[in-house]
Amino acid sequence: MRRHAIGSFVAALAIGAALLAPGADIVGATTPPDPSSTTTEVTTTDATTTDAPTTEAPASTMAPATRGSTIQMVSTLAPPPPPTTAAPPTTAAPNPLAPPANSGTGRRVVYSKSRMRLWIIDGNGTVLRTYLVSGRFSQPSLGTYSVFSRSAFTCHLGNSHICMRWMVRFAHGPSGDNIGFHEIPRRDGVPMQSDSQLGQALSSGCVRQSTADAQYMWAWAYIGTKVVVIW
Repeated sequence: MRRHAIGSFVAALAIGAALLAPGADIVGATTPPDPSSTTTEVTTTDATTTDAPTTEAPASTMAPATRGSTIQMVSTLAPPPPPTTAAPPTTAAPNPLAPPANSGTGRRVVYSKSRMRLWIIDGNGTVLRTYLVSGRFSQPSLGTYSVFSRSAFTCHLGNSHICMRWMVRFAHGPSGDNIGFHEIPRRDGVPMQSDSQLGQALSSGCVRQSTADAQYMWAWAYIGTKVVVIW
């Protein structure tokens, strides 16, 4: 038994010597890293990073569109408005009731045969009255006349059945007949035309007027009143 104990002791010494030999691993010890190793593990933390600061990229002016294209976020100038064309100046239409330019001056009656219209004009050039009449294109001749005779009621020299009122005579026809302004004549009391037909050349020589216009002329055109006949 003693021999057995001595053997065990010797064996224990051998094991201990082997454990303490250079280069032997010791159970539970931490082995330092091998400097010749090619692999280096770097441990980083979020809180204490030492990386160099990065430069932040400028904000983009483009934003993604919903269908894969891009949308410009910076507004551009609106296109210039289309050029405007100035409206041509408007000119007033001539007044058809104004007296013709070649109708003389002063206080007068103007008779236009082509327009079958009369103008009664005062000394200041103001048109007091203008209206349509029925005359004859061939007479009287163009020119300036004056009132020489007046009759409130008269009849045709060649036909006593045709009579008229408010006659104002100012000219003579080719055969010497009197020509004047008067009411629409009546044959046996019946008017020879209607007021609506005034403006047409229906007379045999005189100048026919409506009753109201004939009365106005009678009151205004005294003896010596100037009458200008134009085409």
